[in-house]
Amino acid sequence: MNILSIDSSGEILSIDLKKNNKYYSYSDQQKSRASQIILSSIDKIMSDNKLDVSDLNLVIFNKGPASFTGTRIAASVCQAIGYSLNIPVVGVNSLSLMAYKFYREYSISKITCIKKAYGDKYYMGEFDIDKSQYVPTSDLSLYSSNQFIFDSSTYYVSDCWEKIKLELDEKSLANVNITDQLYEPNAKVLIDYVEDEVKYGDEFDLKMTFPDYANHTIDI
Repeated sequence: MNILSIDSSGEILSIDLKKNNKYYSYSDQQKSRASQIILSSIDKIMSDNKLDVSDLNLVIFNKGPASFTGTRIAASVCQAIGYSLNIPVVGVNSLSLMAYKFYREYSISKITCIKKAYGDKYYMGEFDIDKSQYVPTSDLSLYSSNQFIFDSSTYYVSDCWEKIKLELDEKSLANVNITDQLYEPNAKVLIDYVEDEVKYGDEFDLKMTFPDYANHTIDI
């Protein structure tokens, strides 16, 4: 089975190809240019590993919430590939992916994921893996840092701790369980997540390909 995975949810573009149970990775270290290089990067990882797009069986991407441009470009590219080949495309929520990666490494069930949005806003999602797996326990929401109410019973994972700490005083973070490990885009983790957690069909399903934004989903 040949799987293409794309994560353009952050500043660095990450692409993974799983070919016959072997992984091949590509990442671009020049920040914030996924929209300029995503097609050429896909072409490179495919050609380097002697595959044509028509050889793909599954396409996966990080559907956000995240960078609007990065999320939209990944969704558009994956929709085009999936529709033209009639193969399944799976979009994975970025906060669920953060929770999955943290739980796999630390086996801690109660997790709150915080991701940079725009301006002074942050996406936040709360998870209790033992009870609801990687489905948020409440709707994903947008917050300013001064709206955060920290809970000592959960662990906090983020891709932007340095920015959050600059906006908050030390007292507000006292006795808060924070992991200093920043989450960065990782297309291989996307493949692991889908193979472990997601049920999908054999054909293209548009409903599984829409970008995800806090408090806003697209229905058809």
